[in-house]
Amino acid sequence: MEKAFATILGEIREDGGGFYALWKGVRIYSVFQGVYGLAQRRPVGFEALIRGRRPDGSVMNPADLLAGASGLEELVTLDRLFRAVHLHNFVRFRVRGVWIFLNVHPEVAIHGRSHGAFFGHLLSYLGLSPWEVVIEILEAGIGERSDLLEASRYYRSMGCLIAVDDFGAGHSNFDRIWMLRPEIVKLDRMMIAQATRNTDLRRVFPEIVSLIRSSGSLVLAEGVETPEEGSMILETEIDLVQGFLFGLPRTQIGLAPSPALDTAMEEIRFHRSERTDDRDLEYLCRGLLGVSREFRTDNAVLSDALVRSLFGLDSRLIRIFVLDGSGCQIGENLSRSRMTDKGDPRFLPLVETRQADWSRRAYFREAMRRPGEVVVSTPYLSTTGAHLCRTLAICIGDRNGARILCLDLDMTGPRE
Repeated sequence: MEKAFATILGEIREDGGGFYALWKGVRIYSVFQGVYGLAQRRPVGFEALIRGRRPDGSVMNPADLLAGASGLEELVTLDRLFRAVHLHNFVRFRVRGVWIFLNVHPEVAIHGRSHGAFFGHLLSYLGLSPWEVVIEILEAGIGERSDLLEASRYYRSMGCLIAVDDFGAGHSNFDRIWMLRPEIVKLDRMMIAQATRNTDLRRVFPEIVSLIRSSGSLVLAEGVETPEEGSMILETEIDLVQGFLFGLPRTQIGLAPSPALDTAMEEIRFHRSERTDDRDLEYLCRGLLGVSREFRTDNAVLSDALVRSLFGLDSRLIRIFVLDGSGCQIGENLSRSRMTDKGDPRFLPLVETRQADWSRRAYFREAMRRPGEVVVSTPYLSTTGAHLCRTLAICIGDRNGARILCLDLDMTGPRE
């Protein structure tokens, strides 16, 4: 048995409350916070959090405990002691088929191996499979890209999963996500709180989630504390959640579903069905579907009556244009007023769109895939109006003579 592992193992104690260790007179023990799968609607993992209790009964957080380590060697010993206590307690509950999330101090992630083998021995000793363990790496705590990459490779080589913690805080960027290829990205709680309060951030937040998922990682929202934050994340494709809203950290581990999660899921379904904007959009799509039947594909020029009918569907409609089957615009934009045509003078070089090629737009590709149906884009900055808009599109006719009727819906709202 490696000396480093044997030394840590000798510090582990057990009583009726579980496994613990003593560090400079402080009792070190574990609490666990559930990580819930939104699709599964149950705990799929638990983050292990260390707590310290002084002889007088006062509680110390992990940062205070780590601050008491003098030098790298003592820091490595303390960090390993944390993980040993966590895994002993995790095994104690005989919970299988879920993950345990373990934080590793950045300095230990980089330099720990030079202090003797430890983690692999601990997993083997306790009979845990590496896939049950998610190693959380705090990217802000590691300066060099090579150090960050080497740390993640070491734990992944054992078979553990890698999570990047606190993404969206400090100097977080997608470059590190693409470099590390973590299985899980944990969004910082401040990012969640800000997206709940800020209209602009809330609008793009689902796209941030989508981009992370497209890169090959699951997305975990941590620190979710209020019903408003819960509702906001449930409107996205976030995979996993944790936070006080769904359950407080506890010394016990259980697989019971979270009543708060069930309540939040039901509330978001109700609010979605009652949301005025969504109902208006559904009405607008039905109206466009009806009016589009009057459009003749052999004549791309819209009649005055048809234009009036389209603009009469909704006061937020500001622009109408037509594409051919290759995505090229036929004719010019039809707008409610000449002022709309001019738009923001700073974007004047982009205003002329006759024969513009919109074939790369998602709404064009989706409309061609689903002829006869109305498709709706996500909000984006219009190059022809310099404002946020959504495009509604419907493909009329067959592929050889297809015409795509497009309507731009003004999404400009008050900025916070």
